[in-house]
Amino acid sequence: MAQGGFLFLVPSLVLVVVGKIHDSPSVVIAVIARNSAHALPYSLGALERLNYPKERVSVWCATDHNEDKTLEVLQDWLEAVRPLYHSVVLKVQVSPRWYPEETGPKHWPKERYEHVMKLRQEAVNFAMEKNFDYILYVDADNILTNVQTLQLLMATNRTIVAPMMDSQTAFSNFWCGITPQGFYRRTPDYFPTRNRQRTGCFPVPMVHSTFLINLQKEEIQRLVFYPPHPNYTWTFDDIIVFAYACKAAGVQSYVCNTHHFGYANIPPQPHQDLQDDEMNFVHLMLESMVDGFPFRSSQFVYPAPKNPDKMGLDEIFLINLPRRPERRERMLRSLYEQEILCRVIDAVDGRDLNSSDIKRLGVNLLPGYYDPFSGRTLTKGEVGCFLSHFKIWTEITERQIDVALVFEDDVRFEPFFKRKIIRLMEDIRSADLDYDLIYIGRKQVTLDPEQPVDNVRNLVVADYSYWTLCYIISLRGAQKLLNAEPLSKILPVDEFLPIMSDTHPNDDYKHHFVNRNLQIFSAHPLLVYPTHYTGEPSWQSDTETSTLWDDDNVKTDWSGSQKTLKDTRGESYPSLQSMSHDEL
Repeated sequence: MAQGGFLFLVPSLVLVVVGKIHDSPSVVIAVIARNSAHALPYSLGALERLNYPKERVSVWCATDHNEDKTLEVLQDWLEAVRPLYHSVVLKVQVSPRWYPEETGPKHWPKERYEHVMKLRQEAVNFAMEKNFDYILYVDADNILTNVQTLQLLMATNRTIVAPMMDSQTAFSNFWCGITPQGFYRRTPDYFPTRNRQRTGCFPVPMVHSTFLINLQKEEIQRLVFYPPHPNYTWTFDDIIVFAYACKAAGVQSYVCNTHHFGYANIPPQPHQDLQDDEMNFVHLMLESMVDGFPFRSSQFVYPAPKNPDKMGLDEIFLINLPRRPERRERMLRSLYEQEILCRVIDAVDGRDLNSSDIKRLGVNLLPGYYDPFSGRTLTKGEVGCFLSHFKIWTEITERQIDVALVFEDDVRFEPFFKRKIIRLMEDIRSADLDYDLIYIGRKQVTLDPEQPVDNVRNLVVADYSYWTLCYIISLRGAQKLLNAEPLSKILPVDEFLPIMSDTHPNDDYKHHFVNRNLQIFSAHPLLVYPTHYTGEPSWQSDTETSTLWDDDNVKTDWSGSQKTLKDTRGESYPSLQSMSHDEL
């Protein structure tokens, strides 16, 4: 029944299991959602998979002011899970759809902060009136990938404890410091905690987004979300108001990073629209796949279907070794989530090449070639890598593909990748740029500044570079590479490209290739990076960890090579918060 603009749905359901004594504490899981339809199938799916007796859990949800299908998703999910939980509660405000002072769906005027505080207070009131032992607040775009989260947090025996959430930036769901005026203060402890260089459960002045409150603790009686404390003078923000309330009540908050608990999407900027927020969430999902904790959808509600396309390009290739199906799966899902359509090319597996195969293909080593770091010659893995790219260049020329994008299968994407590629290509066409190849991801070898390209944003003339993670190549560029007849004087593909652009420092190598006029540029900043670097736990290299191209008895590895080490120049992934709306 609608009352005062609100719709209340409180299904009366209590499961009684005869003959079984419940030792698990009772918990309310409180979810407040607004314009979160893109994230809810995953956040709700994560709640479904928590390894905790559902008959000891009540789900309390609230939603309001939606411009998307958040309400429909919540209603469908709660109806489906109603038989599983002790009880479910849904509170809905159907009108108005905007706050009076709101300038966009991601803008937070004072009325919105106040409304969220009231909802959080209402949730805890419900939990205390029903004598629940705990309440777990979970933001709608926070994904608890650790199924043991509730048990792990309860075991800390803290009044308020947050599971540290990872994100696609330096953001997390806690502060290590707060100024006397209530603003964020960066402290020396933040990054060691955020990056798990120190682990434990640490006292902090603020937790937010996802945290557990132990309602059995006596001091909870002094703690409220709303109204703000009578002496409150800080910024009117729900998380800061709560931090002050904890301080005034003498309740210490903790953040726990002893386990990987899950992910939190970065806060949207006020000028962002719903599509921007969804794209931020997609990037968070991509990061979870790299980390090995991929998001899984609810079994009852599903994400909206995607509509992949080729971003205005003529073809998009993905190179993958058939014996690396986990990489193929991750890349295909990553591209699908970004609505990018690709064609998978089975890579040539250097491990399977024997001397007869190599001779039949006309492969011969470039005279005098040695790896510039380890001193070894070519590996079979590097031969296979070169032949894989060579196969794509051949297809481009045979099919007369004007512009293609080539991915290897160990790519980590920057935020808004698709939007940036589309904009880059629009600028290139408008400037009528004469190009053969454009690095989208690479390792810049030299420290010299590179020349920006006139009338094309975020593009430079590429100097000596390594890696072929991702690049755009024109039909003319592919033809130039084939015309060089590289198989008879082969070397690693990422050494061959700088030779063809005449940026390679080794003149002896360059003398073997006459027409070194490949026009190579690079995105700047780069739009992809490797998923892992040498020495990291999940690092794999089928090029460096191999055998010599002409001797299976000589095994090779990354020792001595600098190619796959992380850049030591202090470069880091650009923060979304530091980028203007125009840059996105």
